[in-house]
Amino acid sequence: MQGKRVIVTGGASGIGKGTVARMLEEGARVAAVDINEAGLAAWADQPHLVRPYVANVARKSDVEAALGEAIAWLGGCDVLVNAAGITRTAHPLELSEEDFDLVMDVNVKGTFLCAQVAGRVMREQGGGSIVNVSSVAAELANAHHIHYSTSKGAVRMLTKGLAVALAPDNIRVNAVGPGPVLTAMGQSEIYERDEAHTARLLNRVLRGRVGTPEDIAACILFLASDESDFVNGTTLYADGGVLAVR
Repeated sequence: MQGKRVIVTGGASGIGKGTVARMLEEGARVAAVDINEAGLAAWADQPHLVRPYVANVARKSDVEAALGEAIAWLGGCDVLVNAAGITRTAHPLELSEEDFDLVMDVNVKGTFLCAQVAGRVMREQGGGSIVNVSSVAAELANAHHIHYSTSKGAVRMLTKGLAVALAPDNIRVNAVGPGPVLTAMGQSEIYERDEAHTARLLNRVLRGRVGTPEDIAACILFLASDESDFVNGTTLYADGGVLAVR
């Protein structure tokens, strides 16, 4: 990734933060975008290599402003990583309309809006790579996260559609689908509901451990780089084997 110009949404925490760190290690210059201004402060000490940009990815005006500034600083955009995402926990019969809309807006519309802005720049440049973050939840139903599963299934299909639409412009679009990952959001899902749920979830992980943001960042790095030049329109599940278990 030496010299590559990278934008990472959700860059203040979790998978996004791990991806920013890995991209920097690999020689990229990175714009970290997040709604969490305090979390973005972690990237304030290397302004020549990484800069923070505050934005709500569900708002078009925020996306256009933040990504516009980031692209101006970077001098273009070779890679976009859509790692911003949220969830809420509720049974579908109790789930509020506001929470359903919020999860869909951030996870799906936010991914689309950022891809739209970065994709236009990549088209002008002659190519690029977009990596979206989906989830094993796109394949496995969860009674208390139906809105999250729906949003990540939509991201999976959005990835395919963008790959088809942008292929003539030499823009590849792929996704990574994490399994259980120990982030702030993952912590509550894996460990903080009930022991039976935790046991069921961990028993599906063939690797015998939960994932880390670094595990997922390594897969994102591959999909973003020229090493995956023949990979397009697919979702790479980095799930420790969860989907292999019946």
